[in-house]
Amino acid sequence: AARRLGVDARALLAQAALETGWGQRVPRNADGASSFNLFGIKAGASWNGARTTAATLEFDGLVARRTNASFRVYGSIEESVNDFAQLLAGSPRYSQALSQGADGPAFIRALAGAGYATDPEYASKVNRIQASDRIRSAFPVRTAALQK
Repeated sequence: AARRLGVDARALLAQAALETGWGQRVPRNADGASSFNLFGIKAGASWNGARTTAATLEFDGLVARRTNASFRVYGSIEESVNDFAQLLAGSPRYSQALSQGADGPAFIRALAGAGYATDPEYASKVNRIQASDRIRSAFPVRTAALQK
């Protein structure tokens, strides 16, 4: 996905870490199976695939409220990552973010600015994870310029 979008892989990994609580809060199906939804992508009216309902925290300005929302369900991690890349690449809403791709923190700030998440602290949370030793040790060099 990072290669396809032209973004630093650390930004995507940090985003998935925040969205899933480092893999501990991936939405689950009614039978307990994983939805493999690593990026918190909701299942809106245009989504024709499987969906599950999960508790989430939504913000209205600075006011947070717990609610249930419908999330996309994938058959694998690969499907989740591919759909995320397709969502960003296929939406003019995120074009400004993608133009910042080589700069991971700027990409995340622009993604948040485009309304990817309702949390007003989304960008700073993802960018703190992105700058963490845990992410930096997993990806010690910028990966946005991966050879295609």
